[in-house]
Formats: sequence, C-alpha cells, structure tokens
Amino acid sequence: MSPGSFLAAWAVSLAIVVAAPAATADTLDQQRASFRRVLHAEAAGNQAQARALSRGLETYPLYPYIRYEELRTRLAQRPQGEVEQFLSAYAGSFLAEQLRTAWLRELARTMQWPLFLQYWQGQTDVALTCQYFTARLRGRADAGLVADITPVWLAPVPRPAACDEPFEYLYANAATDDALIWQRVRALMNAGDLARARATAAHLKAWDYKATFAAWSRATTAPAAVLAGAGTSVSVPMRDVLVYALGRLARVDLDGARVRAADLASRVPLSAGEQAAVARALAVAAADSGHAARIALLDAVPPAAVDADIERYRVREGIAAQAWTELARWTAGTPAIADEALRWRYWRAQALARLGQTAEATALLQALAAERDYYGFLAADKLQQDYRLNFVPLTISAEERAAFSTRPGIVRAQELDRVAMNAQARQEWSFEMKHLERRQLEVAAVVAASWGWPDRAIFALADGVSYDDLSLRFPLLFTDSAISEARRHGIDPARVLAIVRIESAFRSDARSPAGALGLMQLMPQTARETARAAGRAFNGPAELLDAAANIALGTHYLHAMLERFHGNFALAAAAYNAGPQRVWQWQTAECIAAERWVEMIPFSETRGYVRRAIFAAAIYQWRVQRPIMKLDAVMTPIPPRDAIDSHACTR
Repeated sequence: MSPGSFLAAWAVSLAIVVAAPAATADTLDQQRASFRRVLHAEAAGNQAQARALSRGLETYPLYPYIRYEELRTRLAQRPQGEVEQFLSAYAGSFLAEQLRTAWLRELARTMQWPLFLQYWQGQTDVALTCQYFTARLRGRADAGLVADITPVWLAPVPRPAACDEPFEYLYANAATDDALIWQRVRALMNAGDLARARATAAHLKAWDYKATFAAWSRATTAPAAVLAGAGTSVSVPMRDVLVYALGRLARVDLDGARVRAADLASRVPLSAGEQAAVARALAVAAADSGHAARIALLDAVPPAAVDADIERYRVREGIAAQAWTELARWTAGTPAIADEALRWRYWRAQALARLGQTAEATALLQALAAERDYYGFLAADKLQQDYRLNFVPLTISAEERAAFSTRPGIVRAQELDRVAMNAQARQEWSFEMKHLERRQLEVAAVVAASWGWPDRAIFALADGVSYDDLSLRFPLLFTDSAISEARRHGIDPARVLAIVRIESAFRSDARSPAGALGLMQLMPQTARETARAAGRAFNGPAELLDAAANIALGTHYLHAMLERFHGNFALAAAAYNAGPQRVWQWQTAECIAAERWVEMIPFSETRGYVRRAIFAAAIYQWRVQRPIMKLDAVMTPIPPRDAIDSHACTR
C-alpha cells in the first residue's frame, strides 16, 4: 500500500471509530486485544509473530504504534523507503517526529551524513544539532556554518561530545579570534563553570588574553588580591575580571567590596555597563545577606541593569523593610514579567497608602478588586467589597466537539488511554495542544473534562489564557474522600481540595521527578511516617496511587502542619511545599502581617505555592457552596519563630 492510500484508509477508519462507536464496539474490543498481543510479541522480540498478529489492524487507530515500534527497534536493518513511507504517511504527527529523531540518531551513529542532511528538520536536541553541523562539515556544506555554530558554542551550559568536532572547526576558523573566544570565557565564568572556562581559554592565542584569564582564575579564590593589584591602565578583558572579582568579594565581605568598588571607580574608567554590573552585584549580595544597606544598594542599580531578578529583590526587600518610598518608586512602571503585574499594583497601592497618597492608592485597589486573583481578593478586603468571581462557563457546539475529537492525534490519545498506555496518551495530547489556537484549546478543555482528564482540561485553559470557567479550572472530584477526611481532622475541605488541585491537578497517578506520588503528591518516606503517626498501615509507594489512601494520608499530613503552626494556613501551606523546618527558619522574631510574610518567602516556588493555596481554597469554598472566608480572616498574623500557641500575636 502506498503512503497516500495508507493514510487515506487510516483517515477513514478514524471517522468510523468516532462517528459510530456503538456499531464497532465489538470490533474495537477485538482490535484492542490484538494490539496488546502485538506489543507483547514486539517486546519479546518475536517479530514474525508480531507481523502475523498485526494483520487486520490496519484500520485500528493505534496501528501507527505497531509500525513505529517495528521500525524504531530495528532502524539499522530497515530500508530507507520504509522510514520514508512512515514519515510521509504520518507527517506532522507525534510519532513521525519521534521516528525522525530516532532515524537521525541512527544516521549520525552510522555516519550517513548525506542522508542525515536529507532528513534533517530543526531539532531541539543539542547533540543532534551538533551532528547536523558535522554533517555539513563532512559534506563541505559549510557556508555560514561559523555563524550557525557560534550561538550553540557561546551558551554557558554543558555540551555533549557530539559538539566537539563543530567546536574544533570553530576554533580553527580565522573568524574565531581571541575577542570571540573571550565572550565564551566570560559567559562560562559568570555562570560559575571554571572548568569549561579553562578549557575554552586554552584556545586563546595572545599573551595578554592568557595573562588576563590567569588573573580571573585567581579571582575565584582571592578576589581582594586581584582587585588590589589592578593598575590604572586596564584592558577591556581585565575589566571583566575586576567586575567579577567585586561580585565574588561581595558575597563574603560586602563592606570590603564596597570600599574596593569606590577605589576602583576612582582609578579605572569603567564603562556605564560595567558600573551597572558592579552595582547589580553589590545589590544582589546585600539582598541575599540581609545587609542593612540593601535598600540603598538596590535603589542604586541603574535602570539598564534592572532585570526581572532585581525587580523581585526590590519588591521582596522593600516589603520586608517597609521601605515604602522606594517601593512606590520601584513599582511605578511596568514589571519585566507580565505575571508580576497584579503583585506590583497591589504593593504599589500599599506603599502609596503608607505614604499618605490615599486617593491614588484607593484607585489602584478599586481596579485590582475587579480581578479574580489572590491580589484582587486582598484588594477587595481592603475596600470591604465582595469578591468578583467573574464565572463564565464555556459552551462548545457539537460541530466544534466533533472537529476536535476527530483530529488523528486526539483519537490516538483517547484510544491509548483506553488501552492503559497513559504516558503515550499524554504525549499525543500534549503534542496536539502545541498546534491549537485559543478557541480550540477551550474546546480541548471541555472535551478533556468530559473524558475524565481534569489535569489536561486545566492545562489547556492555562495554555489558552482562558480563566473564566471555574468549574473546569477547579473541578469537584474525589470530594467524598476529601470531605470525609477533612471532617475527621477538623479541616476545611476546601483546603484539602486546594492542595490536591495545586499538587496534581486531580491526576491520581501523578508522579513528580523527585518521587512524590498521587493526588496530594506525598513522598513515600513522608507517607510512611504519616501513616505511623496516624496509627495505620502503609503498604508501600503503590498505595499512594490509590485516591482514597492518598487523600487520607495527605490530609493527615496537612493537619499535622496546621497543628504545628497553630492553625495558620499560610504557614501550613508553605510547610507542605518546602518542609516545616524551612518554614520555622523563615519566621521572624516578631509578629508580622501574613501578606508581608508571604512576599518575604525566599523560595519563589513556595511563595507562589502559598498564594495559590490561599486563593484556590477560597474558590473551593464557593465550589462546595460554602461562604467564602475572606483572605484577611484566613491570613492571620505570622507569629514569632518560638511562639507556643496561636495567641502570640493577639496579646
């Protein structure tokens, strides 16, 4: 069968499967059973049996997976024509991309460079990208190659061995002079990669560059000595070293670094960019160490050096120090990161209010209170207004549902889910999501929810920046277990549902890279200790993939965190995410307003987690038809580190 006719037959089968499922139920069940037997034979290495079993499955939606496995596992023995046929028949699909990548790796392994170039399409894999450069080198197709290799080479991150040959070509090229090599040295040194910086510096030719790098190496351990030895006539590369040395010294002796910086500025004509880099390094060191001069040093960073990191430091430290004058000035513009806009507006309003600029502060809060957001709710509390939920349920037409549901990748995703190939189902689904417009993503969310895929519905809405259907974004699932366990421990069920939503998006088989499992993302060791404290058996990590067991253990752990922190949900949520010991360290020696304390959490992940938990709990109170508890009532003051009860801030 030619690629064209194969694809046509396959497309017809998809239409039949979707349009008339009742009429083909028995056939589909038979096909699913045969499909499983084929994969079992493939896994056992019985190619002949697999081929025999696959006959008659050509119209089954997952037939491409049979062909893919057959080709992928034996690429070295397969004729080029079979690969070409698959890539043509399933062009634009997830499997075609996967097979192309595997085929390119095989061609690189066997050094079939002309074929590699023939099948090359842009890849995100760095090793394959470097092998593409190698293929061009071997084929003498090197026009513009230096310019193509340079960005990959300059990036200050580890590169695979496949990049060695293109990089050596770059070093040998006349266009690669010491000034260009120094760019990579500088990037690697500023990234803290001394080993690779040394390997790169070995290619420097001029004596003065070599001597300058030797000074840079010394600056990693003796920055003060390098600074003290600097003369008045300093080359541009040496100024890189001095700026680095000042930043290095600032981490261990900020006051000494400030003195050295002033001395250097009086003797060496630093450029505006170099002066800005010094100011930034001093400010970051001051903020990280809690130095008394941190507000002044953050304020001294020139506008050209104010990036997202400096903005975050400014907001965090301005709130912590209650430096309202500076905070009002720092938040006057637009933040570098769009997601920070509501945070900026809220804290600008707070700063202006503290400075007596009540009218402007109130206007900011009025606009902010219209937002369905953590900061919008805080603003509404300040104005004593009701929360604006702005709930608008999505509706999709039958035509939109049908058009989406018959997309080949979506058909495969649903069928993969039905044969318990969940990982592959998610891969197919995620691949399709990358190619959808906003309205299609909204349709995807509605369809995913109807298919029992709440996490994919939530993520589709986020990808489409569509936030108004709260029933899809905050689904009511596993509510019997959540309510039962919450009542057992005297916890608001909305808080349990909020944690489930944040941790797993209601995916009961969720697994994190760190090993956390299930709905409430418990580490096995934490679950074991929690089970022991609860007086119940723990039957191993697999138990955490059971929804009821996971919620029971997760709720018990959340209750333990609430007890440890005297019922304070902000502290308990932070502890659930980062661990109770860290949260204890983050508490101060005095009472502090919860909204300020949340902003002072040093981990950006935990800071966001606490805000989301508090906000999601409010939404879930509404979802379970309970009155929404105002955030200013939930966010009770954060007690001192060694407080012995919940009344430490009310005496």
